[in-house]
Amino acid sequence: FGSRYFCLDSSMLGALPRSAVRGVRAVATEAYSHGHIPAVVSQHAARTLENSMAFVIPHLHPGMRVLDVGCGPGSITLGVADRVAPGEVVGVDSVDEIIEQAQSLAADRGASVHFKVDNTYSLSYPDDSFDVVMAHQVLQHLSDPVGALREMRRGCRPRALIG
Repeated sequence: FGSRYFCLDSSMLGALPRSAVRGVRAVATEAYSHGHIPAVVSQHAARTLENSMAFVIPHLHPGMRVLDVGCGPGSITLGVADRVAPGEVVGVDSVDEIIEQAQSLAADRGASVHFKVDNTYSLSYPDDSFDVVMAHQVLQHLSDPVGALREMRRGCRPRALIG
């Protein structure tokens, strides 16, 4: 096993060898229970890396490749981009309108972040693609959070961080 992982609930991933999750693909659709009304999106946009995911900051280094699953309007994702530049940061969410808001925020800030619609259970990236895969306030809204964590782990390089 030999890899170091940091996750929201280590019991979910600790017993899963990489070979057990390679190639796992599940397709599911989820409805976000709070909806994407302006008040909710505004609250999400107020989140920053520093006030919502500070625990990951010591693990971010220039040149890393990072995936933010369930990135919402992108406010946390942009903070990550500042920390890992000139690395690559990708934010994915399941809703076109939210991704458009994230793209607009990135353009307003002149940030080099790629935002796209993707499926949490079947991410469109090859195995071993990212140094960090993170998700803030996502797992509790999913019908299969363990399946989502398996998919996040599949996208991690050896010794990657899941947060």
